[in-house]
Amino acid sequence: MNLRASSEAVLRLDVYFQEAGSPKWQFRFGATMKDSIRPLERSIEAFNADTAAHGGYVYTAIDRWSSRYATGRQTEKLIQMLAENFPRSVQVVDIGCGDGAFTMEIAERFGPSTIRGIDPAANAVNAARARIPSRLSSSVSFEVGSIYDIENKGETVAVARGVLHHLDRPQAAIAQLAKQFTSVIALEPNGYNPVMKIIENTSQYHRRHDEKSYWPPTLNRWFTQEGFSVVAQRFFCLVPYFCPTPAARILSRVESAIESLPVVRQICCGTNLVLYRRLP
Repeated sequence: MNLRASSEAVLRLDVYFQEAGSPKWQFRFGATMKDSIRPLERSIEAFNADTAAHGGYVYTAIDRWSSRYATGRQTEKLIQMLAENFPRSVQVVDIGCGDGAFTMEIAERFGPSTIRGIDPAANAVNAARARIPSRLSSSVSFEVGSIYDIENKGETVAVARGVLHHLDRPQAAIAQLAKQFTSVIALEPNGYNPVMKIIENTSQYHRRHDEKSYWPPTLNRWFTQEGFSVVAQRFFCLVPYFCPTPAARILSRVESAIESLPVVRQICCGTNLVLYRRLP
């Protein structure tokens, strides 16, 4: 049976299915067979491979100055946003928790009542569970799960750190967040930044992990279409995760000056951090 898309119109059929333990798949007519059938969220396999090879994710398990600096700044700003908008008695769900490194930083430094980490990469979740110290065993948990069918288990705020830009269906994910949570903190690569676009299209790591930054107004529109409003938005951090140390140190020295300039920081900084809130 031959199916051909016409030159005037592209026929696309997406078929999703889920079997026990199997990934969801997407089928596209009008492309080569190699590209037509592939699992959704290709990054899951890549992150599982990273965890198997390194015991965690590349930017948390490998000691690289630029990774430590950039992720440290992101954690600092994220925790600051939590502290400015929520009491420490809050319950948090960390969607896309990965190997648990950043979830544990929230648990240690912000100290919410409980924090539940969720990630579709089973290897990463196993690594995350191994990070939980006995003194936090009653307040920190990790489980395998998907943002597309996540359920609220009493949490006030959902943190989605570096999740949406890996997804094939970000709008469907946001719609599910809107059904379950009244507050969402999203940390994403800054789609205004032209260097970010170059890195995503040329870096082997970024391509393997299916990274694609979104134009900030587009991201905000997707959330507002689901009933959210923007409470706070910040652009910051000049240093990329995988940057030669000498260049990263130079960037870190001029970072505060760049971040103090409203228009310049929106174009030059690499991180977009937003708090969205929806009326119940």
